[in-house]
Amino acid sequence: MFDLFRSREKSVRLLLGAMLVLVAASMLVYLIPGGLGGPNVSGQNVVAAVGSEKITALDVQRAVERITRSQSNLPKGLVAMYVPSLVNQMIEAKAMAYKAQEMGLSISDQELANAIQADVAPVMGGKFNMQTYQALLAQQGLTPADYEKERRQSMLAGRLESVAMQSLIVSDQDARAEYQRKNLKVGLQYLDFDPKDFASKVNKDPAAVKAYFDKNRALFRTPEKREVNLIVGTTADFLQNAQVSDQQLQQQYQDNIDSYRTPERVRVRHILIKTQGKPKDEAPKLKAKAEDILKQLQHGGDFAELAKKNSEDPGSAEKGGELGWIVKGQTVPNFEKAAFSLTPGQLSGVIETEYGYHIIQVEEKQAAHTQSFDEVKAQLLADAKKQIATENLTRAVDAARAEIARNPSQAEAIAKKYALQFYKLNDVTTSSALPSVNTQPELTNAIFAAPKGGVTDVTAMSNQGKAAFAVVTNVIPAHNADYAEVQNDVLQRYTTAESQRLAQEAAKTAADRARKGESLEAIAKSDGLTVKTAAPFTVDGAAEGIGSASTLAAAFKANVGDIVGPLATGTGQFVCRVAEKIPADMNQFAQNKQAIVESLAQRRQQIEDPLFRDSVVTDLKRRGKIKLNEANLQRIIQSYQG
Repeated sequence: MFDLFRSREKSVRLLLGAMLVLVAASMLVYLIPGGLGGPNVSGQNVVAAVGSEKITALDVQRAVERITRSQSNLPKGLVAMYVPSLVNQMIEAKAMAYKAQEMGLSISDQELANAIQADVAPVMGGKFNMQTYQALLAQQGLTPADYEKERRQSMLAGRLESVAMQSLIVSDQDARAEYQRKNLKVGLQYLDFDPKDFASKVNKDPAAVKAYFDKNRALFRTPEKREVNLIVGTTADFLQNAQVSDQQLQQQYQDNIDSYRTPERVRVRHILIKTQGKPKDEAPKLKAKAEDILKQLQHGGDFAELAKKNSEDPGSAEKGGELGWIVKGQTVPNFEKAAFSLTPGQLSGVIETEYGYHIIQVEEKQAAHTQSFDEVKAQLLADAKKQIATENLTRAVDAARAEIARNPSQAEAIAKKYALQFYKLNDVTTSSALPSVNTQPELTNAIFAAPKGGVTDVTAMSNQGKAAFAVVTNVIPAHNADYAEVQNDVLQRYTTAESQRLAQEAAKTAADRARKGESLEAIAKSDGLTVKTAAPFTVDGAAEGIGSASTLAAAFKANVGDIVGPLATGTGQFVCRVAEKIPADMNQFAQNKQAIVESLAQRRQQIEDPLFRDSVVTDLKRRGKIKLNEANLQRIIQSYQG
């Protein structure tokens, strides 16, 4: 049976390989109108069909909701533009599953169950729970049946791709060539033409600088600016006048008495030797390790140091095993039973749970109790005063805004009347930091959306304990700057541009001289430079002093003694001479061959996988197995354009 299966997979690979060749000559059109024969796409709700599998308007709507759930502010027009692409993806997914089934591939119920367990385990603490599973799916607008069907199709597509990619054979010759390419080393001598070194040579004649400005006037456009009266209030300014009586605090304490009840709790630390996820036959050895650590602790060993060194609980090991305060019901039963039975300072024995072997130490213990009024009074007072100050701030800012909207010219006096801060600002741009509130995009956007004389809405900054609004007193439109306004900026830009041009010209002249036989040393002497050396580097490495080898691809194809450049990088212009080429050490090929083969296969797969998917859809389209209801698709698109 195993031989038969291998034979079938071989025939499948041959067929898929042929399909990959054919796809190179075809152009995929995913969305093809429904026609005679093939799947039925009639009906108000059907958007497309692959074989007997339908894609409905509800399926598309759910897919859009899943994508936009975390991006609720996406413009509807943008969502509408994405719908055809989303339908394409849904068609492709079903097409891959359809083709896999045609070729006899399948996913067993056990394989599906294992995959779903792996999907949800991280959010279930490693233990599957049906209610949690259903709730997670409901958040995504899915039922278990929906998700399991999609997951099975996804696994079928993956299996089909896996079989297909097995036809991508990397030959020994290919692997050797790739090993030689990746391990060839090139050493360089070079001249560095740094634009900074040419700044002193730039002609800074005023006429030349002005000519540069006239030619590049668009570079010196002044952005829109605004003159603004900014009014800011803070809760801190209202705290002093916030009055709270003891009677009010007592009432608040009584009204919220339950929140001051503290259950019995213990502060613990532990060392965990994990058994979860390890072979069962290792358990005795792991328990022995835990018992050895316990002996070290009993003989004066440092708990924190032993936890850092040995504990396999990533959340607490780095903190010396500290878990902090825990209450009943928070940990697994065996751990809880041990922790709450110990006295402060006492060590447990080796405690076994489903996670492994624990050594627990209780550091502090508190009986269940209710905090007294005196214990919480200070915090109650601070919270109450803050709440009153916040309410007073809101009333003051809202009242001030209403008055200023009626009489903008009196903004400063009105702000003072309500104990608010007032700032008169000139030359405000969209990138300006506003006093007291710094960068607050919502407020800045409101300022630049308001007309001259307009008053913005109040922007609440509860995380800062502040609220603010602004009056736009003047608008200076964006405009091309006059030369006098930006003369210093023009000179700086001109000098930078000219320095780069002079460096580029000098590098080109040097490269031409070198190619005619002049040595780099002679050129360096005449130009006041120094010949530098870059130690041998590979195609994936970097040339010291120059940068990434990706900018020096020509050097790997050149012969020793050849001139490469000039090359432009972020730091300057370079003229290079290939000083040496060190071939790959083929004695190391055998031990690196597997990694090379896997790397080449992965790179080819990235290229071939989209082509293969396209070929599957093209084949099913040609055979009439994929159909689209264009009218229903357009209705969905239009629903997101409204």
